[in-house]
Amino acid sequence: MKAKFFVLYVVITIIVVVGLGLFLNRPGGSKFGGLAIALKDRGAQFYGAFWCPHCQEQKAEFGSSKKYLPYIECSNADNSQTQICKDNKIESYPTWKFKDGISINSQQEPVICEIKTKDSKESAICENRSSEYYKTWLFPDYPYAIKSPTVPIKEGNVWKFPSTAEVSGKISVEALAEQIQYTLPKVEVNSNVLAK
Repeated sequence: MKAKFFVLYVVITIIVVVGLGLFLNRPGGSKFGGLAIALKDRGAQFYGAFWCPHCQEQKAEFGSSKKYLPYIECSNADNSQTQICKDNKIESYPTWKFKDGISINSQQEPVICEIKTKDSKESAICENRSSEYYKTWLFPDYPYAIKSPTVPIKEGNVWKFPSTAEVSGKISVEALAEQIQYTLPKVEVNSNVLAK
């Protein structure tokens, strides 16, 4: 009889351990697991560097699902830039690229920073944000810059940038979802917490 209970105990323990492991490692294991997988599946690219605090913050928002992000490391151990990031003209971190381009909804006109050259004089707003490869668009209602080799198409309040454009700077999870037309899960609020 004791042997049967022992075998049953071992089987139940194995089921619990395997189930817990699957639960913790599933793509939806964190709040934004589905988004992380959707970003990768829809061709987004996230360029960053191990020493970049904004890149680490961006990854941290995804919790245990950060491993599903389409992350590309741009820094070698000696802090020199990797060849893939040089080839893609990545100048700052984090930088995001989207297969279907970038759409910005803004009623305000952007500041456009010209391509940076050795002799160019930059305005204060463009300083440290302009690019040596592309014009840079700075929208007053967005905390990041859009660098693009071509002028965007404007339809009403929507500015559409090509797939060759990039978002430079930390972008919110909501804005990432919007760029790939992904619906974030609703956050459930416990009514007992609100009543206190």
